Amino acid sequence: MIISSLLIALSFSFCFQIAIIILYLSSKRDLYYKTFLGTFIINTILMVITSTIALTSPSSIQKIDVKFILWVISGLIMIILFFLQVIILIRVYKRSKDPDFFDINFFGKKVFRKGVIKQSEFLTFILTIPFFLMVGSYFVALLVNLILYNQL
Repeated sequence: MIISSLLIALSFSFCFQIAIIILYLSSKRDLYYKTFLGTFIINTILMVITSTIALTSPSSIQKIDVKFILWVISGLIMIILFFLQVIILIRVYKRSKDPDFFDINFFGKKVFRKGVIKQSEFLTFILTIPFFLMVGSYFVALLVNLILYNQL
């Protein structure tokens, strides 16, 4: 079980590191560089610990439940994508209420300006929908299977 939790932590730390690299390349802020170095150190430590455990007790490798690891990772990815979409919707909603982003037309109706939704937010929202649906359906199907039949 400890090797499974180490693999789950390592996979999410690796994904977080990729996100930090993308943020650093897009903004060149020093904070992202320091965070990248921190995730690099954490990933290295997790890999050394996982390798040490795997080499000292090879039987622990046979006990890894890959289906359980994929189920947990899919659930966490589903939650992350859901919160990402909610954050984008909240930003767009706040901008739609800001008077800087709309005009009133001749008939007294709101007409939104071009900057209410940014292109990157729109693309992120549209491109995360299929992944959210695929990962979420896998997670929910296995969750229902776990609840009904006590197996993954």
